[in-house]
Amino acid sequence: MAKLSAHGQEIGRIDFTVYRLAFMSDGHILKNHMGEWKLHKKVKPGESIADVYAKSVERQKAYLYVRPCLTAYRKRLHNLAGMGKAWKLHACVELMYDDPDGVWSEACDGYGDNIHADIDEVSDLCAMYRAAIAEQRQLADNNAVAA
Repeated sequence: MAKLSAHGQEIGRIDFTVYRLAFMSDGHILKNHMGEWKLHKKVKPGESIADVYAKSVERQKAYLYVRPCLTAYRKRLHNLAGMGKAWKLHACVELMYDDPDGVWSEACDGYGDNIHADIDEVSDLCAMYRAAIAEQRQLADNNAVAA
């Protein structure tokens, strides 16, 4: 398991749906998934970590710009579960997006490490996920027509 402090100063972070990347001054990129920081990548010799971070931020912005439903889903997911438990709630939503009761039962009323959300919040999250799926299908269809 990696420690952030062992890799110098943090240049910046980028949040994804269920994990976070931290760009460190020593050229390492660390990944926090399920509450643990691990070494994800190293910057190639001759590349600047600040440039790599800036390019990654721009790529993320461009990706999310055409996906407002995904952006809204991620924001709601992180507000409900935080980054440490987002993976659990997202996995349940991914498997049972048409069954909010099942999602709530697994993620919020299970044996441990529960997310504190009520059924209405989970139902809204499932609806946002369905919208994000439809949005992604529409983008794929548009790209197929353009090609």
